[in-house]
Amino acid sequence: MQFTRRIAFMSDGTKQKQEIEGLSIKRKAGRVLFVGLPGTRLNPRTRALLSEVQPGGVVIFGRNIESAEQVALLNAQIRDAVDHHVLIGVDQEGGLVDRFRDICEPMPSAKAVREGGSSELAEKFGELSARALRLLGFNINFAPVLDLSGDNHENGLRGRTFGTFPAEVSRLAGAYLDGLQKNRVVGCGKHFPGLGGSDIDSHRRLPIVKHSWEEIIERDLVPFMDLMFHRPGEHLHSIMVSHGAFPEVSELMQAWFRRTGELPALASFHNLPATISGNVVMRLLRLVLKFDGLVITDDMEMGAVVQTLSVAEASLSAVEAGSDMILICEQEANFVAARDAIAEAVENNKLPVGALDRAGQRIDRLLELAGEPEQFDGDEFEVVSSDMVELKRALKAAENEEEYAPRFGTSEGGDRRSSNF
Repeated sequence: MQFTRRIAFMSDGTKQKQEIEGLSIKRKAGRVLFVGLPGTRLNPRTRALLSEVQPGGVVIFGRNIESAEQVALLNAQIRDAVDHHVLIGVDQEGGLVDRFRDICEPMPSAKAVREGGSSELAEKFGELSARALRLLGFNINFAPVLDLSGDNHENGLRGRTFGTFPAEVSRLAGAYLDGLQKNRVVGCGKHFPGLGGSDIDSHRRLPIVKHSWEEIIERDLVPFMDLMFHRPGEHLHSIMVSHGAFPEVSELMQAWFRRTGELPALASFHNLPATISGNVVMRLLRLVLKFDGLVITDDMEMGAVVQTLSVAEASLSAVEAGSDMILICEQEANFVAARDAIAEAVENNKLPVGALDRAGQRIDRLLELAGEPEQFDGDEFEVVSSDMVELKRALKAAENEEEYAPRFGTSEGGDRRSSNF
C-alpha cells in the first residue's frame, strides 16, 4: 500500500523521465531534433508529422505568425501534438531579426543597445522580450548574439551584435541574459566559437574564420566564457554552434589531444563547419571549456552545410561531434531522414545510445528552468508592446547622453581577455 501511494504521488517530471528512459531508439533520435513548421496552424498533415517524429523542439518563424493570439494557439497545438514536454523557440533578437514585428512594437537591435551603452536598459530589453515570449508560449530564445563584430555586411551579422570589444559584449549581452532568464525564458548564446572573423554569410556558403587561435581564445571566446562561467547573475545554459570553419582551432585541438592522449586524433578535417567538427564541439566546448549545457546546431539546411553533405549526413555528424539538438528549419522530409539516420547509427553500434540519453537529460534541464507555459493575455501583451516603445526612447536618450556605468569586465576598463580570468 505504501509503495502504491508513493507511485501515485510521483511528480510529472519524474513520470516523464521514466517514460523517456523507456523510449524506443527512434523516439530518442526524434527528440534531438529542433524543427520548423509550415503555416500558422497545425493541419492534420503537420500534426501527424509531429506525432511521427516527436521532436524535442520546434522553432517558429515569420511564416508562422499572423497575430499574437494565433501564435499562442499554435504553440499550444504543438505542445498537444507531442507526447513529451517540448522546447518552443524563436530567433527574437530584435532589429533585423524580429519575428514579432507585425504583432508587437518592433524590438530594438543589439546595435541600438550597444549605442545606448546601458546595462540597465539591456536588462530591461531582456525582461520585455521574455514577457512577450512567455505570453506567446515560448520557453527558449535563440539570443543573445555573442559574436564580436560591428556593422560587417559581408558575414550577415551587421547590426545584430553588441560590439567588437569582449568587455562590451559580455556586459551588455550578460545584462540582456539576466532579463531574459529571470523571467523564465532560456537564452541561447550564438554563434560559437564566434563568427566575427568571417567575411561570408553561412546562410550561403561556408565561411573560413582565419583568426589565429590566440585571437580566438583571447577575444572571440571571451563573451561565451564570461556568460557560461565568469560573471555575476544568470549563466548560459544553451549554446548554438556556428557553421563557420575554424582551422586554427582544429589544429590546436588536434595537437592538444594528441599530446595528452585523452582522445585518439581525429582525421584532419580542419575546414569542416563547427557544427559537425569534433574538434570544436567535443574537444573545445565540452572537454576544454567544460560546458555541460545544451548544444544546438545552427540550421542544417544552410548553404555552409548542404554544399557538401545531405542534411541527414550532417545531422548524424553533428551528434557524433557532441551536439545535443539538430536544428532543421524547413523541409519536412529532412526531419524524418535525419531521425532515421541517427536511429540507424545507434542500432548499428556506430553511435552510442548514451549520446541520445545525455541530450535528453540536458533538454529536461532546460524545460525545468523554463517551467510550465503561461496563458495568453492580450491586455498584458499590449502593455509589453507599449513598454517596448518607451525602452527604445530610453535607449536613444542614453545614446545621446553617453552616460553608463559598466557592471563588470576588467577593473581597469580595458579589453576583457581570457588571461583576466
